[in-house]
Amino acid sequence: MTEEKSEEPGAASPRVPWWGKLIRFWLAVAFPAAGHLLFDLRVEGRENFTNSPGTLIVANHKTDFDIVLLGPTIFWSNRGRGPGGRVAFVAAERMFLPGYVSDYILHGPRWLERLVYPANLSAVLKAIRAYPIGYLRSRKLKAHLRAVLETVGDIPVQDALARPVEEVIPGAPPHAPISRVLRYRYHAALDQEWGFSVLAPEIRKELRSRHVREVSESLRRFAAILDAGDSLYLAPEGGLETDGRFAEAKAGLFRIIATARAPVVLPVNLTYDFMATGRIKVFLTIGKELHGVKGWPRARLEQEIIDEISRMGTVTFSQLAAAGMRRLADPDGIIHAGKLRGEILRKGMELSRDGLRVDPDLFDPDWFSRRWRRFLAYARRRRLFGLIGAWIVGDRDAMFAPGSPFTYAANELAELVRFYPVGTGTPTGSAMDRARA
Repeated sequence: MTEEKSEEPGAASPRVPWWGKLIRFWLAVAFPAAGHLLFDLRVEGRENFTNSPGTLIVANHKTDFDIVLLGPTIFWSNRGRGPGGRVAFVAAERMFLPGYVSDYILHGPRWLERLVYPANLSAVLKAIRAYPIGYLRSRKLKAHLRAVLETVGDIPVQDALARPVEEVIPGAPPHAPISRVLRYRYHAALDQEWGFSVLAPEIRKELRSRHVREVSESLRRFAAILDAGDSLYLAPEGGLETDGRFAEAKAGLFRIIATARAPVVLPVNLTYDFMATGRIKVFLTIGKELHGVKGWPRARLEQEIIDEISRMGTVTFSQLAAAGMRRLADPDGIIHAGKLRGEILRKGMELSRDGLRVDPDLFDPDWFSRRWRRFLAYARRRRLFGLIGAWIVGDRDAMFAPGSPFTYAANELAELVRFYPVGTGTPTGSAMDRARA
């Protein structure tokens, strides 16, 4: 396999205003306090982050809370000093567009969402060292239209689109200028992802070329941050995992590593035991630093890093419950509750013997009883199944439909187990072992 060419360096590491440093510090203080209210965070391998200059922190992307948990962990690992104290973040382009607060952070009431819809966090995000990166082939519709507004002007929306307006933005007047369409009223349509083919042919080529230049500039900026000796956080998937399995890595991972002079890669895994009421237990596992990966072909680099992150996952109650229900429930979705409880413990012990990282609380009888009750409460609240006496009764097809919590958790476990041959007590080998310091 021939090695792909990297982007030429050239961008400078961005400077941070004094007030940005102040905000970063207080967020590093506030985030752990806020996270403690929602999560029971368990960190393992903190000593593996050695605060080496130019560390690229790569992690799976489970929820938008990942950075709330991981950012302060890295920041305080050396009391805010060194590269960890200057960690920068590769952030999704959607975070820098108006509507992010109302569409992704707030969940009602509608009057409040409408009120804050125009809010743009770009200046604050960049001040705390979060910088945008977009997909090369697609963007949010609002990003497409804002680019048209900036380059062509406030033209009628029908002139900006290659498709009928009603098909793309239901309810929007075709002759309305773009500025009138970029409002909360159409926020659901504006938040959809579209390729550049949605744009009118006469402006499509120019805007695609402009976007490619912007993405390339962003990648060089991230490499410059590493070359300046700072740390950089990146979720290689580019978006949230949708089915519990690690999604395909975007090209940015390879291009940043290929462009930077001598990056150190730090793999991190986040696993949420999410099928429970109350505080959710989160396992944040930091792996050992990886050296000498620059120069690897893209396919090898991406697969090895993905495998390294994935094999550090923790077996949770949620995963075991979902896998147990998939195995034991009859075609009508009926299973005896006692049988499922026994299966969760049996499988947890088996996987622990096989060398997997299993939540140790699982084997505490008092904790297990409380966790079982929280699981039942979660399922009833989400209407995933009901209880009739000692029997769990649900719709099997619905319980394990694509996108359901049970499917997500069962896929998480299947993804993890594949690294551990049964009975060996050790994970499968990795070429990354040869890349460690």
